[in-house]
Amino acid sequence: MGIPFERYLISMIKTIRLWLIFFLLIGGGYHLRAQENYEVRQIDFHGNKTLEEDFLLDQMAFKEVTYLEKLITKNQPFLFSQRLLDLDLERLKRIYQSEGFLNAGISLDPLKIDDKKQTVKISIQVEEGEPVLVDTVAILENEALQAINLDSLRKKVFREMELLSGKRFRDELIQQDLQVIENAFRNLGHAYVTVDYDLELDPDELKTGIYYTVNPGPASHFGETQIEGNKHVAEDFIRKQLMYEEGGLYNKSLLSETRQNLYFLQLFRIVSVLPQTDAATQKSPIPVKLFIEEAPRLSTRFGVGYGTEDKFRTFLDLNYRGFLGTARRIRLYLKHSALEPYYASLKWTQPQFMSKKSTIAINPFISRNSEPGYETRTYGLNVPVTYRFNDRLNSTATYYLENVEQRVEAGDVELPDREDDKFAYNKSGVLLSTVFDNSKPKFSPEEGVKVSLGFKLNGHLFGSDFNYTRLWGDVRHYQEIGDWVLALRFMAGSISSPDSSGFIPVEDRFYAGGSNSVRGWNRSELGPVRESGTPLGGKSIVEGNIELRYPLFWRFSGVVFLEGGNVWRESYTYRLNDLGYAAGGGLRVETPIGPIRLDLGVPVWNEKRSPQFFISVGQAF
Repeated sequence: MGIPFERYLISMIKTIRLWLIFFLLIGGGYHLRAQENYEVRQIDFHGNKTLEEDFLLDQMAFKEVTYLEKLITKNQPFLFSQRLLDLDLERLKRIYQSEGFLNAGISLDPLKIDDKKQTVKISIQVEEGEPVLVDTVAILENEALQAINLDSLRKKVFREMELLSGKRFRDELIQQDLQVIENAFRNLGHAYVTVDYDLELDPDELKTGIYYTVNPGPASHFGETQIEGNKHVAEDFIRKQLMYEEGGLYNKSLLSETRQNLYFLQLFRIVSVLPQTDAATQKSPIPVKLFIEEAPRLSTRFGVGYGTEDKFRTFLDLNYRGFLGTARRIRLYLKHSALEPYYASLKWTQPQFMSKKSTIAINPFISRNSEPGYETRTYGLNVPVTYRFNDRLNSTATYYLENVEQRVEAGDVELPDREDDKFAYNKSGVLLSTVFDNSKPKFSPEEGVKVSLGFKLNGHLFGSDFNYTRLWGDVRHYQEIGDWVLALRFMAGSISSPDSSGFIPVEDRFYAGGSNSVRGWNRSELGPVRESGTPLGGKSIVEGNIELRYPLFWRFSGVVFLEGGNVWRESYTYRLNDLGYAAGGGLRVETPIGPIRLDLGVPVWNEKRSPQFFISVGQAF
């Protein structure tokens, strides 16, 4: 008797299902094996609100290499490995926990696989959750601390610590805070201090208390200082730079000040000031080993370049250290460009003039300037005295004496009835300037502030053909916003003169427009002009710049900017309705000497102006 049709049909369906499962397993297994050793083309993160994508990528063994980056840089792509990816996911979870997110979750989206190109794109989902916040911070008292004014020390330490009440707990910051507490005690003579901590974690409330226990150890003193590595610089001169004395109470900050003093002399490439402590014996006095490596006595720098404003440029910089003994140095600097056809300067510098933080220099020079608004030849002498308050703040007072010869344009109404085309005059006065700068890194700042203030008093008591004062300020702020950097700049200044003519030498006037100013105008074109159309300059200026800088790939980055400004003929005159505005964008290529910059600025709300293109080195500000 034959099998009923229904039973036959059911049997066939089961057989087909088994074969389908078999082929899916075989095909899926082949697909999983096939993606092994595919190139990792892209790694994306989603849900990471606190930790930046670049930071997370740096923690991974996998690195993405885009096709364009592979083509341009010849970088070898990373090859996919499931085992390595699993380790990366576990590593990312531990990173989040160390950053205070105890309940963070890391998961993987389905891989985007291109079998034809043999590439893999990885997408990672992050569920940060709420972070653990610091609830209480305390330095616990004990018998060993009875001789120390703990209240005063707490106030000082808490000003420098990162993990205070209300802050997100981070493993990295607690290590920094341990160092802050240890250094505070080392500056009080306790070279062998040890600091430990306990956490009181409430996982339900996501809060923790941090309680530090300090064992200060015995008070210590400085011992003998051994100096090594000096060849030309006398040992007696080096010992004069020491901020501590043998037998004095140990103080770690004095070792740091000694190192800074030696670096400030510009005589050394390497300075190491190491206390020879022994934690096992806690010996005192503590000897100090000072190792130095001297910079070359004679150094030479030479460079060439090109920019849309200064065209071909070149310079030669010769420095001789130890000139006439000790830390004196002499510098010969020669420069040429279209804006400065020649500049020659000879500068003699004496560090530690009247104090260890001050420097005096004598600087004769000769220059010729060929700006869009004027041409001058100058013989001059500068005598600057600089005082360095710290690594971020310094002030300079400069006496200057100059003889200037200006080429006069035909029909210049400022200089009527000239029988020849040259106008000579003398200048003498004082320039006061102060700079505060905590921005970093140096060539392309990503955070911090730079403030420059200047005041120039020409003539009056110092004797000059013209009397005037020039006052200006420039403020710059840099702020990281994710992968982007927001750069802001504001500059303003004014010049006033008690003379009846009110004449201000052309080289001391304000000018606006150009690659480092308002980029919708060529150099010095924004502001008053002569009848001939050349820039006249003015006595008042305002400029403002907003720039967003963002990474592209490899060493390339882009910018977009909006800026405005103008110059006025009158003193202390700022008519905001007269401001000229420009918007644009640019490309940056990072190099060891700073970014190569290409910018395109377009005047806005001004249909008569055409876009301006600039090539230069260094950020606009």
